[in-house]
Amino acid sequence: MGTFHFLRSFSLRLRHCIKTWPAFLFLLPLFFVLHGITINYNAVPYGEAIKLTGWYILVAVLIAGICWLFYRDRTKAAILSFFIMAFHFFFGNVQDSIKSFSPLSFFSQYRFLLPVGFCLLLAIMIMLNKRKRTLHRLTTYLNILLLLLALTDTFLLITMSWQKRYEGNTGTTGLTLCDTCPKPDIYLLLFDQYAGHGALKEVFGFDNSGFENELQRRGFHVVAGSRSNYNLTPFSMASLLEMDYLSPEMGSKKNLNVGYSYRAIQNSRAIQLLNEHGYRFYNHSVFDFPGQPAHKYAMFFPYGTKLITSKTFVSRIARDIRSAISEGKLGLKAAQIKIAYEGLHFNNDIFEVTKNLAATRSDEPKFVYAHFMMPHFPYYFDSKGHQLPLEKLLKSRKENAEAYIEYLQYCNTRILELAEYILARSPNPPVIMLLSDHGFRHPEKKADRRYDFMNFNAIYLPGKNYHHFHDSLTSVNHFRVFFNSCFNQRFPLLKDSTIDLWD
Repeated sequence: MGTFHFLRSFSLRLRHCIKTWPAFLFLLPLFFVLHGITINYNAVPYGEAIKLTGWYILVAVLIAGICWLFYRDRTKAAILSFFIMAFHFFFGNVQDSIKSFSPLSFFSQYRFLLPVGFCLLLAIMIMLNKRKRTLHRLTTYLNILLLLLALTDTFLLITMSWQKRYEGNTGTTGLTLCDTCPKPDIYLLLFDQYAGHGALKEVFGFDNSGFENELQRRGFHVVAGSRSNYNLTPFSMASLLEMDYLSPEMGSKKNLNVGYSYRAIQNSRAIQLLNEHGYRFYNHSVFDFPGQPAHKYAMFFPYGTKLITSKTFVSRIARDIRSAISEGKLGLKAAQIKIAYEGLHFNNDIFEVTKNLAATRSDEPKFVYAHFMMPHFPYYFDSKGHQLPLEKLLKSRKENAEAYIEYLQYCNTRILELAEYILARSPNPPVIMLLSDHGFRHPEKKADRRYDFMNFNAIYLPGKNYHHFHDSLTSVNHFRVFFNSCFNQRFPLLKDSTIDLWD
C-alpha cells in the first residue's frame, strides 16, 4: 500500500507540475540545440552546444523576467518569452519556406515579415493581458510537446552514437602497407572554382592551353576531361578525400546535410591511408580536421554552433547587414574595405604557410592540404597582377566573365610560382596535386549544368607514372589512382559520374 500511495502521490504532483510549471521555457532552447546537433551530427562540439543551450536559457529567463514586470504572472511571462524565443529560433526557416513557396519575393522580405511578427507579438501580448482564466491547457500542451521533441532528438543522438558510422571507417580495409615505396611529401593545392579546359573554352571563349603547357613543361600531367562528382564545395571535397560517393544520408538535394560532408572530410579515407604510411598531415584549408581547425573558416562555411544558429533571426540580420556593408549601402567605408579584402588576406596567408612548409625539413613525410579561395569571386587582380580598386572590385559580380578570366590568369601565375618554389625547396621530389573543387558554378543562372563539374586537375609525380590518370577521371577516383600508382595498392575504380546538388 505504501508503494501505491507513493506512486499515486508522485503521479498527481507530476500532473500538477506539467499543468502549472512553465518548463517549456527551458525545453525550447534545449530542443532547438539538440535538433541542431542531430541534423549536423558529429559536426558540433558538445561543449559548445552546452554553452549555447545555457546562454539561450539565460536569455529566455531574462526576457520572462522583464515580461513578469508587466503581467505579474509567471505563466503569462513565460508564454510571451517562449514566443519571442521561437520567433528568433525559427525566423530563417520561415523566411526560406516562404521564398520556396511564394512567387512573390515581397512576402519573404523584412519589410513584410517584421511588421507581421510585431503584430503577432502584440496580439499575443493583448490576449495574455485580457486572459482571466488559467492557462493550464496551453502550458500542458507546450510542456508535453517540447519534452517529446527533446526526447526524440536525444534518442536519435544515442542511436547515431551507437552506430558509430565513421568511427568504424573501413578506409584502411584491404590496405597493404608498402614499406619499400618512396614517401615523398604530398601537396594537395586546391583552387576553388577553377574551371576545366572545356568549360573555359566553351563558356568563356578562353584557351588555357598556355598555362597547361607550362605545367607539362615542368613535368605535370594535366587531366584533360577532369570532373568533380558534386557541384558544391563540401560535398565535392568529401568525395575526393573519402574516395567514394556520399551516402543518401546526406539528405535531399534541397535540404543538404552539410554536417554529413564535414564528417566525411574529417574522417576521410585518403588521410587515414597516408597516416598508416607514416605521413604527418598539415591542414591549411577551410575545413576542420581532428586536432587541426580550419584556417579562418568563418569567412566561408558555418562550423560548430554556427551550423545551429545560422538561420536564427539575429544571425540573418547580421548576415544581411554584412552584405549591405560589403555592397556599400550603409556607407561604412572602413568596414566595407575590411570585408571586401578578407579573401585576399586569406589567400596570401595560405601561400605563405605553404611556402614555409615546403622550406621546412621534417623527419616525417608531409601531406599538406592548402585550400585557396581563388579564382573564386571576389576577383582581386587582373591578368597583369594589378590589384582592382574597391569600386571596380564591387562591380565585378559573380557573373562577370571578363573579371573571372582576368583573375584566373593571375591565379595561373601564382600557381606556377608556388609549384616551382615547392619543387626547388623540397629535399626530395614531391607530389603536387593541383585541383579545383568544381567548375564555374552559378545556380542562379540558367546554363548547362555539366559545366559546373568541369574542374581543373594537374598532378606532378616524381616517377612520372601517369598511365592510370585517364582523361575522364573524376575526383572520387583521384586518390584511388594515386595510391594504386605510388603505393602499390589495388583499389577498384568507381564509375565516373556527377550528381547535381542544385536539382
